[in-house]
Amino acid sequence: MSNTVLTERKEAALPLSLSKVQKIYRTGPRKKGGVEAVKSMDLDIRPGELITLLGPSGCGKTTTLRMIAGLETITSGEILIGGVRVNDLPPAKRNVGVGFESYALYPPLSVRENLAYGLKARKVNDAMQQVDELARRLDMTDMLEERPAALSSGQKQRVSLARALIRKPPVLLLDEPLGHLDAAQRQRVRRELKLLQREFGYTTIVVTHDQSEAMTLSDRMAVMDAGIIQQFGTPDEIFDDPANLFVADFVGEPAINLLDGTVVRDGDKVLVNVAGGVLETSVISAKDGQKVTVGVRPQDAFLAPGVKGTVFVYEDLMEYGLVRLDVHGTDKRVVVQTVAGAKLRSGDISEFNVSSHRVYLFDPEDGARIR
Repeated sequence: MSNTVLTERKEAALPLSLSKVQKIYRTGPRKKGGVEAVKSMDLDIRPGELITLLGPSGCGKTTTLRMIAGLETITSGEILIGGVRVNDLPPAKRNVGVGFESYALYPPLSVRENLAYGLKARKVNDAMQQVDELARRLDMTDMLEERPAALSSGQKQRVSLARALIRKPPVLLLDEPLGHLDAAQRQRVRRELKLLQREFGYTTIVVTHDQSEAMTLSDRMAVMDAGIIQQFGTPDEIFDDPANLFVADFVGEPAINLLDGTVVRDGDKVLVNVAGGVLETSVISAKDGQKVTVGVRPQDAFLAPGVKGTVFVYEDLMEYGLVRLDVHGTDKRVVVQTVAGAKLRSGDISEFNVSSHRVYLFDPEDGARIR
């Protein structure tokens, strides 16, 4: 495709596609060595979809966003926005709105002037009216006349986010947009961000390391590790059907319980011996005698005969409880969600079990899911 300049299209969101995109940071003498930050990434995002890139620090999330924005050159592959190949287009010609963790505000201008700057440059007639409306929705009205130097880091982040949103761009790229906000602000701004995205329909990519943020915002989410998308799907798919051990362990709060086990086939039943106890699984492909890593989410476990443990501590969280059990014969501690007000004390002996279809099995060598 030709490198056609993208025209501004506020009336419709645009699809976004990455095909075999790779980023290598060259190092060493004559730059012969290198660090592969993003590895042959394929990603197709539908018009108007909100996706998140979720993963630990250094996994390539921000590098991916910067390549889409045109702030990093790609080593190989293609990036298409609205069907247009943008590899060689400068950032200003890609028609994307960008909000990065670094605020990049204009110090001499007030918040109101920072927000209105781009609108006035494009000769938008009702620029100030749009600024006032967005400021109201993001709880920023009281800071409109302030200059950036007088703002806290959380306030600056809201201004940076608002400046990206006010353009109503066909494609919106946000890097950790809520990272510096306190808990109450984060919930409100997250809610408004979702509502604004639905209202104006821009295709949106949000980079975050906060799984609760990703789970609540996303239409779909890409879980990344070491420059690779480990799984791309809806929040329910990621949580209920993890592709591998990394995804299962990274997504979920409290984290999934992981235990060593051995498969025992008993007629039509597939059982897993875990620390002298037995769990039944619906994973029919598991082989008799196979060593596995067993995954059990705290939300799926319940107190019943199965695997024995000693209560380490019980937390009553009003709506439900969490009991932490030291599993007998191992150095593992598991978390089991209970009803609120369970009568459990440290030192009590208890057992946990889980429904067979909620027992996950993984290869202990490479973390691949056994299905």
